Amino acid sequence: MKFPMGRARTFARIVRVLASAILLLAGLPACSEKPTDPILRSIAGNVVLRGYFIDVNGRPAGTRVIGDADGVKVDLVRSGRIIASTTTVDGSYLFTGLPTGVYNALTVNLGGIHDTTAALTIAVRSVAVADTLRMYSRGDLYPVPNPFVDSTVVYLEVPDTVFVTITIRDLAGRVVRSVAAAEMEPGLRSVTWDGRDDDGAIAPGTIHWMVYESGDDLRAHLLFR
Repeated sequence: MKFPMGRARTFARIVRVLASAILLLAGLPACSEKPTDPILRSIAGNVVLRGYFIDVNGRPAGTRVIGDADGVKVDLVRSGRIIASTTTVDGSYLFTGLPTGVYNALTVNLGGIHDTTAALTIAVRSVAVADTLRMYSRGDLYPVPNPFVDSTVVYLEVPDTVFVTITIRDLAGRVVRSVAAAEMEPGLRSVTWDGRDDDGAIAPGTIHWMVYESGDDLRAHLLFR
């Protein structure tokens, strides 16, 4: 069958368009195929704090271990870089939406006191961390009394004439009150904290860190109220 010249050209264009459409459709996945998202997992663990009680006469009165603290800051590290941060609820932390890989969880560094987990590998399942993060009071700071109601006097030994900073921090590491920032002479010294923040308001929470810093001399103790 022969077509007039104009109709033949139109028919050829239609054939070419149909051929291009068929080739395009052949390269597409079937409608039932969907892109596969990576499987995301989680890391969950616990933090334990430990401090010391001292009575009004300056005598040791026992140890307090806290496994249900709220607000302790925990960072998640991958390849040497912090990729997420959270705070504890009832002593537990949780990171979600994590791809496969190797991680570490670590606490904020307070006066040289900090802890980190061993390597945490996410392969097939989420990770429940058996390696509890621990932060224990350490160094020459002696709060009398501890716990306290209105105020506590903290005694400390200064080895040389040095510049000292002493701060009160919450469990996330944020400075609540600057207690001292001055040169101190050697010997037994003391500072007082009245339970208030830098604005004069009562500091929120019942557990705080007192952090002493002087060069490499780092100390931190839990204060209870």
